[in-house]
Amino acid sequence: MVNVAAPSLNESMKLIVGNYLNAIKPADVYFGTVETVSPLSIKIDQKHILKEQSLILSNMVKDHPVDLTVSFQTENDQFLIKDHTHPYEDTQPNGQPVTKITQTTVDLDVTHKHEIKHKIRVIQHYALTVGEKVILLRLQGGQRYLVLDRVEIPPTNGEWL
Repeated sequence: MVNVAAPSLNESMKLIVGNYLNAIKPADVYFGTVETVSPLSIKIDQKHILKEQSLILSNMVKDHPVDLTVSFQTENDQFLIKDHTHPYEDTQPNGQPVTKITQTTVDLDVTHKHEIKHKIRVIQHYALTVGEKVILLRLQGGQRYLVLDRVEIPPTNGEWL
């Protein structure tokens, strides 16, 4: 006769909890790679490619508007005025008009700057591109995934000063 020991209470509880967690599919973290962007699809392993309808995108992985407040002053524009002239009309003793020029020589330091304060709306271009690695959170139930962020710094392109 084979003697089979009954599982301990502790082992039974672990089995019950394990089966329960598998049934409800609690939240879990995954890593994936963007396969396509329109429509969006993300590959999490060889067998599973998530389609756009099962994905929820955080602002870190999509283009979105942001309001910014800018506050700065332009740099000083300094220049010196050496010779300053103005033409004017005068009359000669015989009554004939004549054009004359006044000339002033001074060292005049003129400083000019502007203060700029404004609230502006800009678009952050955070949309995903093919090949990017992303971090996903599988939501409880296992049907939907929140795309949290990229694994690496997003690529940039455009005009930079």
